[in-house]
Amino acid sequence: MRLPPASLRLKLTLGYALVFILASVLGATLIYLVASSQLTRSLDATLEETAAVALGNIEREDGGARFAASLSIRSDLALELLNAQGQVTARAGERAPMPAGLPSPGFQTVQDWRVYTVPLPEGGWLRVMRPTDLLNGLLETLAKVLILAALLMIGLSCLGGYLLADRALKPVDQVARAAASIARRGAYRERVPVAPGGDELTRLSTTVNAMLDRLEGTIEHEKSFARMAAHELRTPLTTLAGRVELLLDRPRDAAAYRAGLAQLQERIEALRLLSEGLLSLARTDAPPLREPVELAGAVLGVAEDLRSEFRATGKILHLDVEEAWVQAEPEGIRQAAINLLQNALKYGGPHATLRVRPGELSVIDNGCGPPKEDWSRLLHPLERGPGVQGMPGSGLGLAVVAALARRWGAELRPEWSAPGFTVTLQFPGVSE
Repeated sequence: MRLPPASLRLKLTLGYALVFILASVLGATLIYLVASSQLTRSLDATLEETAAVALGNIEREDGGARFAASLSIRSDLALELLNAQGQVTARAGERAPMPAGLPSPGFQTVQDWRVYTVPLPEGGWLRVMRPTDLLNGLLETLAKVLILAALLMIGLSCLGGYLLADRALKPVDQVARAAASIARRGAYRERVPVAPGGDELTRLSTTVNAMLDRLEGTIEHEKSFARMAAHELRTPLTTLAGRVELLLDRPRDAAAYRAGLAQLQERIEALRLLSEGLLSLARTDAPPLREPVELAGAVLGVAEDLRSEFRATGKILHLDVEEAWVQAEPEGIRQAAINLLQNALKYGGPHATLRVRPGELSVIDNGCGPPKEDWSRLLHPLERGPGVQGMPGSGLGLAVVAALARRWGAELRPEWSAPGFTVTLQFPGVSE
């Protein structure tokens, strides 16, 4: 059976609690070790002091050693004198069960006794002993207190961890609820509340609002595009339907049908160009996939494809290209060059020049160009200049080029001069 995934609040609570528990256990262990060491050192100091007193109260008689009668010691202490073979020759105070054999100098813990052994200058040993029951009792009491304190700290840490996690995640819950409400109601113009301060939660709510801003822009653009496409397609479709209805209204001879079909073909071609222009404009909203593009090579093929159209209208296309690399999209470069050259072919003078320089693509013609005050308007879809409504076109050419320039971070720059009109696509950097 698979358990449901734990919530982030529970994970944070457990994480905080684990940190507090580890800190409590380590602190209690450290306190116990320090207390044990200090108590043992205190006991050892008592044994050393007693040994120093006992060394001054040892008497020698008949080659043996004994404690002076004036020696007074605490009731919980035991003293022993041992000969060089480790046999007890004198004893004072309590009797301690010590193992037979040669003793080891220094401090030892034997059974329930703390033992301090000192070698005598004349040979033999002095052994001072004290029971450890008091020390063990103190340490046992301290251990119980520390365990109870640790358990209390564990409970408090779990509660504190939950409160901290709840406080930390409350702004996240507000952002999540606001985003869920916006998504459920489709109210993409609303925004989530921005958390105060400048921490990660502030950046989260700001990022969500930035995403909603972009989403709103995309939705509004799509709605505008849909309305624009529907409006522009309605007229040619209505015209097509009317001409078909007119052809079917009564029988006609072959010549009349042929003329009607030719008109329909022209309308269908205009409709095809309009749909292709709308599709090209819609594609400019996709994320750009830029790569190094050799600008001259990309546009020379376009010039060759359009040269026959220039000849058919009696216009001349000149080429002035240099090797130049830019960061763009190959198909987008072709589309931009086609649109700029076709504008020069339709609205320019008898001569047009396709020029490529490092970081620049320019189309120059010796016409007068559009009025300067109309330029910004012509960059919007389906906008056409004055006096050209009777000429074929959809008003999407410059709009597509402007959208492509925005995709690449480039600039579409017009220039009016005495010889003619120039449109330049200026790229942000030049690839070496």
